[in-house]
Amino acid sequence: MEYLYKALKREIGADDSAPSPVAVIDEPCDAQVVAVRAIDPVPASAGRGRTVPFPVRTERLYSLREENMAKDHLHALEQYRVLRSRVLEIMRMQKMRTLMVTSAVSGECKTTTSINLALALSQVQGIKVLLVDTDLRKAGIADVLGIPYQTGLHDYLHAPSPLPDILLQLTDSLYFIPSGGVDQNSAELLHSEKMVAFVNEVKSCFDLVIFDTPPLFPVADARVIANLVDAALFCVRAGSTSETIVQEAVALIRPKLIGTVLAGAEIRPGGWYYYYSGSYAKE
Repeated sequence: MEYLYKALKREIGADDSAPSPVAVIDEPCDAQVVAVRAIDPVPASAGRGRTVPFPVRTERLYSLREENMAKDHLHALEQYRVLRSRVLEIMRMQKMRTLMVTSAVSGECKTTTSINLALALSQVQGIKVLLVDTDLRKAGIADVLGIPYQTGLHDYLHAPSPLPDILLQLTDSLYFIPSGGVDQNSAELLHSEKMVAFVNEVKSCFDLVIFDTPPLFPVADARVIANLVDAALFCVRAGSTSETIVQEAVALIRPKLIGTVLAGAEIRPGGWYYYYSGSYAKE
């Protein structure tokens, strides 16, 4: 995947001899993780949303528990912790509160990254995190993890549904808003004043808000959301996306881009994980 590293370096103006500005998550997207215990839900505070059971299907939750995990899965868990630390550092330093997680095309582990990053961030003491599924074109996070819901972002944008009516509390520090429905006019909905009001409202209620967006191609939805958030995290799956598509996608969100995650890559002993901030750490 050297061509991906070179393409991403060119996009940020890095020297070819410099380390690759990529956070590497080497766990395959479709890997099955052994069963883990769910976190007991904490009752929602008054007016703060409906408490729901934590997801039953945990095969994509690498940040939940360490018990009984295989060695490879523990390695993936640790990499999400590394990603969490660097994202949190950058966002705190630049006083950012909203982050979109996106990719060039589908199948790049974007949703898996969104879920695990939000969960990992919520496990930091004193941080209240909201995960929002903004894909209004197809079923998303709620169906992937088996989270029951009746309303979501779609209802907020279409009707006067107050935030508590669409807010689901998963743990004492992690909240979730499902997409709530399918709408072929999703770009217009996301471009509306109601969406701007939504972003402003959740920013006032949570320490960090993670938006899981549709891919940048072929629809415009993610590009619309990029104009509303503070920062963007770009996901690439090893051996999946061409250099041209990566370059074009990165260019669309470059002003907001704080880092890139390379998923499904083969890890090497003493491998390096890199970030846009210019610093790097060896694991």
